Amino acid sequence: MALSAPPRTTADLPGQAPAWRELAGLCDTLRILAAEVASSLQQGAGAGVLVPLLRKELELARSLQEGIARCGQQPSTVQSRAHSQELSIQLGSLLETETANQSLLKRRGIRLRGPRSPHSRLNGP
Repeated sequence: MALSAPPRTTADLPGQAPAWRELAGLCDTLRILAAEVASSLQQGAGAGVLVPLLRKELELARSLQEGIARCGQQPSTVQSRAHSQELSIQLGSLLETETANQSLLKRRGIRLRGPRSPHSRLNGP
């Protein structure tokens, strides 16, 4: 008599845990990059060093945002809620570093503009 496989639950959905692990990895990479930006700012690095780092941060932040949106569309499970809470803690740490970097940029007189939206008046002319 063959044993049947146990019924699948939403916690067993393929690809769900790897997606969350990918987000956690992206967040770690962003934290490392943010620390590199902070170090560069503290050392007085110029635009030639800072601009590529900031562009890479933007690229990774967009990937992180897209990944969070994809995971948010998956069914909610106990595991996904736990992953979400862990990621939230990581994002909080990243936000602290980015806030400190913004202060360093301001002190150096560097003003950043976000990506322009054709309908946004907040980004100026």
